[in-house]
This record gives sequence, C-alpha cells and structure tokens, in this order.
Amino acid sequence: MKLKVCMNHKNYIYTLNLFCPECKNPTKEAHYKFIKIRDAPKSG
Repeated sequence: MKLKVCMNHKNYIYTLNLFCPECKNPTKEAHYKFIKIRDAPKSG
C-alpha cells in the first residue's frame, strides 16, 4: 500500500485510494522518487 495525495486542494488530502474521496480526481504518489543517474559527473 502506498500513500497517495490529491493536489487539487489548498491543504493536500492524503489517502490510500486511487481517487480523491472529496473531488473524485485521480491521486498521485505522495513520496518523491530519487532517480539514479549513472553517467553523471562526480561532484567535488
């Protein structure tokens, strides 16, 4: 189970559903995904 968020509200609504319980719009995943870049130059 992944936490989802509806971005259509002033105060975000968090839910486990695919659709917002208030506005019925689709929700997005609430957690940021880090992307691994293999060919990126090393910092430093």
